[in-house]
Amino acid sequence: MDVIDFLERMGQDANLRDAAASELEQALDEAQIEQPVRDAIRAQDGEQLQALLGKGPMFAVLMPDEDEDEEGEGEGEDEEGPAEDRLTSVVA
Repeated sequence: MDVIDFLERMGQDANLRDAAASELEQALDEAQIEQPVRDAIRAQDGEQLQALLGKGPMFAVLMPDEDEDEEGEGEGEDEEGPAEDRLTSVVA
């Protein structure tokens, strides 16, 4: 099992996420996770894990969807409702 799969499993399985140190160590052994990654997992060090895996932080943003064609009266509203009700999702 690769590290990403192990971390996904850990995030989805409350028993593994909240496991005692010995149980976590056994799961790390079974998954054949390398020592530096094990250390970061045990320390719950997200920044170190990101650095070791070459991954950046993941986040999502919701923001109002702006309609550029809309001008003048009724600004911010159309048949779909107020602009606040229409959101655009951006994931990085």
